[in-house]
Amino acid sequence: MFTFVRFIVFVFIAGTAVAQPLRDINYNYLYNPDEIVSLQMHPVKAASQWIVHYSLQVRDASNPIGNFTIEWSTRDNLSDKEGRVIQIDSSQLVTGDGQITLAAASQPIFLVAKVINKPMKRAWYFYTALEPNYPVNAVIEKDGKVVQTSFVNLTDSIRLRGFASGIVSYYNDVFPAAQPPFSEAQGKVSRGMKTDSTFRIREGERMNLFKKGLYLIQTDTNSTEGITVRVEDDYPKLARIQTLSPPLVYITTAQEHARLLQAKNEKKLFDRIVLGITNDQERAKRLMRNYFKRIELANQLFTSYKEGWKTDRGMIYIVFGLPDEVFRFNDREVWNYELNNQNVSFTFIKSSSVFDPDNYVLLRDKKYQQAWYSTIDLWRGSRF
Repeated sequence: MFTFVRFIVFVFIAGTAVAQPLRDINYNYLYNPDEIVSLQMHPVKAASQWIVHYSLQVRDASNPIGNFTIEWSTRDNLSDKEGRVIQIDSSQLVTGDGQITLAAASQPIFLVAKVINKPMKRAWYFYTALEPNYPVNAVIEKDGKVVQTSFVNLTDSIRLRGFASGIVSYYNDVFPAAQPPFSEAQGKVSRGMKTDSTFRIREGERMNLFKKGLYLIQTDTNSTEGITVRVEDDYPKLARIQTLSPPLVYITTAQEHARLLQAKNEKKLFDRIVLGITNDQERAKRLMRNYFKRIELANQLFTSYKEGWKTDRGMIYIVFGLPDEVFRFNDREVWNYELNNQNVSFTFIKSSSVFDPDNYVLLRDKKYQQAWYSTIDLWRGSRF
């Protein structure tokens, strides 16, 4: 299975002219920090049109951004081999930040960006679903650019764009971390979640958010549309003892984790507990370095209404690493791993809301228990 699919992906990457269904592509490059290129798309639904803001980033300093171009198209289904080409101004064929405007449709469509590097003879596909009930109808800007992440920091100054004024609802709920993949329960948003405070802002008005938590901006609090953003400190890379302790929940016992939380700002106590996990100072350093690199990546990739490391996809990414295969469908993502010569597959079901239109929930199963504990044992011994 793995060999066959990887061959398909090689053909897709090596031959830019090859057409294939979007559902057959291995998208693990979306979550690979070493991939040379990435593209973020931020759709905004208006009354009669879609505005999709995009930002292309190149991570390879030896490969200038001018080597890349973007071909835009739309498709009705992920099974379509080709789409309808979007004719745009020639200036937008060169990479960077920009936006694509499309007429609104009554049926879902997929906006596809084919990023091409002709000197390398490589191409990457990125797409986003444009659905009639998509809940996002505004954007947040920072330093004159659309914020493509789901989070900003306490020190950031932001502005609202999209409607004349908005009501900001602030939630200070502490959301739970994801439960293990074999757990019968899962950490859910409380049905009793209530607004902590509200205030109004005008379009273009400078806004500093001085409290950590979740903010929802709407024209009407009864609306099913708006835009959300998490405000964090010491994020996405965690560095303080108080923020380092909670994410260790996935690889510690309940007793160890309770002691870590009690350590608060006491670094010596924190270090002593971590050392007790590995029983070796060098292993403890390696554990912390590798584990919190994964935490940082999970925060960058999967931040939602809650911190990225707390999400289901974030948890699996932290513990098991970059998937060998990622397949995307209308309603789910499937991640495949090859662990100890065995194929392990995780399915995440799309569960959209006004707080996060791209939220995914793991389908849990007791069959994951052995793979989970075997991998946790590797982490605790720093043997990875």
